[in-house]
Amino acid sequence: MSSLQQQLEAKRAAEPVTPSCAKIGTRDGASFVEFHVTPHSHCGFPVGQLCHYTLESSADGGDEPPERLTLAFPTADVVIRGARLGKLVEAVHERALAAVMPLDARYAGTLGKQPWVASVIISRLDKSNGAAG
Repeated sequence: MSSLQQQLEAKRAAEPVTPSCAKIGTRDGASFVEFHVTPHSHCGFPVGQLCHYTLESSADGGDEPPERLTLAFPTADVVIRGARLGKLVEAVHERALAAVMPLDARYAGTLGKQPWVASVIISRLDKSNGAAG
């Protein structure tokens, strides 16, 4: 094994892998917000085109995540369900939100005070099923 490969393995072992539901950069750092609907499906929207947002408690209760954040763009509405979503709103205010991705509920307790995203749903307003053409 080469020394470079050994160094990489040692570095990976030393860095704890912590789950995350959001990539939040520096102030005025993000021009697009990328939403990971599934591990293999990502969709991005320009931050400057955000029309409005609504953060509300889920009235359903039960097994539903406690909060719902709706981000309205000219061509789609993005609905994020989870907990502690106020942190995402703060990142939007600072233009620092770069990406949002769901995380299985079993990892929600490992996030501490960070937001937990249970699901991301994108509803296209311009075309049915978001089809090209």
